[in-house]
This record gives sequence, C-alpha cells and structure tokens, in this order.
Amino acid sequence: MNLTDRVAIVTGAARGIGLAIAERLCRAGAHVVLTDLRSEDLDAAVSSVMAQQPSAVCVGLVADVTKRPSVDAMVAAVLSRFGRVDILVNNAGIWKDFERGPFWSVSSEDWQLAFQVNAEGAFNCASAVAAPMMSQKCGRIIFIGSTAPGEALADFTHYAASKAALTGLMRCVAKELGKDGVTVNMVHPGQTDTGAIPRERLEMKARTKFIPRVGVPDDLTGIVAFLASDESSFITGQQIYVDGGAVLN
Repeated sequence: MNLTDRVAIVTGAARGIGLAIAERLCRAGAHVVLTDLRSEDLDAAVSSVMAQQPSAVCVGLVADVTKRPSVDAMVAAVLSRFGRVDILVNNAGIWKDFERGPFWSVSSEDWQLAFQVNAEGAFNCASAVAAPMMSQKCGRIIFIGSTAPGEALADFTHYAASKAALTGLMRCVAKELGKDGVTVNMVHPGQTDTGAIPRERLEMKARTKFIPRVGVPDDLTGIVAFLASDESSFITGQQIYVDGGAVLN
C-alpha cells in the first residue's frame, strides 16, 4: 500500500500490535507518530522502527488517551509539525491487568477503567482528529477492536463490553464523517502472540480455529495498511475479523 507522506497516529504503539502497525505504515511511506503512556517505552519503540527503516519519519509522543487535554495536546503537536493528520489507528487498550471471573464479581473500578481506556480513549482520539480531517476532506480512522464480544467471553465481561461499545461508536462516527471523505472502520484481532498470553494457551486456542495456528501481530498490519490507503476509499462502517475463523466457532 502506498502511504507516501501521509501522517499517521498510532495509539498504544510502544509494543505488540500497535508497534507492528506503526512499522508497517512506515514501510508504506507514512510519517508515523507513535503514542503511549511512558516515554522510555516510546523511545525504545521508535528506535526499533528506525533500526529497520533508517529513512522513515517516525516520532514518539507521550499521551494519555483517557484524558482529553492530553489527546488534544498530542494532536496539536502533530499538526504543528506536519500540518495535517491523515490516519488515526485507535489501538490503545487495556486487558491483561484485569482479573477474570463472573460478571457479578467485577469491581466498579475495573468496569470503569475498561471503559475509560478502551471506549472513552478511542472516543477522545477520534474526536480530536475529526476537525482537521473534515477540513482536509479526507482521512482514515481505524479502530482496533476484539473478538471478545463475538465470542461472548463470559469470564471477561468488562473487557468484552468495553470493546463492544467501540462497534456502535465506529458506526456512528463513520456515518457522521462520510460526507467529508473520512472513512471509519474496525479491525477485530483474535488472541495474538504479543508475549502477554502464555504460549500454551495460545496454541490450545489455535486448535479450534478454521486456520489452526497462533496469530501474530503482523497478521493485522496488512488490513490496517489497506484501510489506511486510497484503495479503501469506498469502504466505511465495516468490521473485519482477523482471527483465523475463531469467532465463527
């Protein structure tokens, strides 16, 4: 996909799926801004991208997606440096810090945190880039969802519910921004080997998929690059599952 000189923001980009997406967008020619909470993690991520692609334009900006002023400041910094925002990949999320259990055991604090990061964070970022994208009459917003709502993970209700909220948000944003040439879509990864899930658990899950192998971050990057490109200009409000068929079982 040719993304030469497009300006992309990838949230939650210090590791895992977010870092893989940032690397892929850089390879396609985009100027990529990686955002995350910790500057030391961002520095390492930017160094990793630059080691592979020395000519890439890749920068890190610290931002807390749960705080709108922080997101606004990050987008303002991007506009100040590059003059535009063409692509937003709403990848930042939280899940591994939560305890699993029946829904009635979920604490109010965990419920609120799941929605703060996974839903409100994505809302803040999409809201912050809406005006510049509408002004440009073009843009791409890509939400990174999850197969958790489709699989009805009964022991992980707060996470699944917060990711399900993104579907409604994505469709409404797609409808509102379509007339201004901005497309809005969602990619749902299944369980992915980022080092956060024990390998044996991933392999056990893989045996139930239509394509019986463990998913890796690079499985997600091609579809994200496509949705960020001109080739997807008439695709909006859509959900794409990248899970080897797991959600269909």
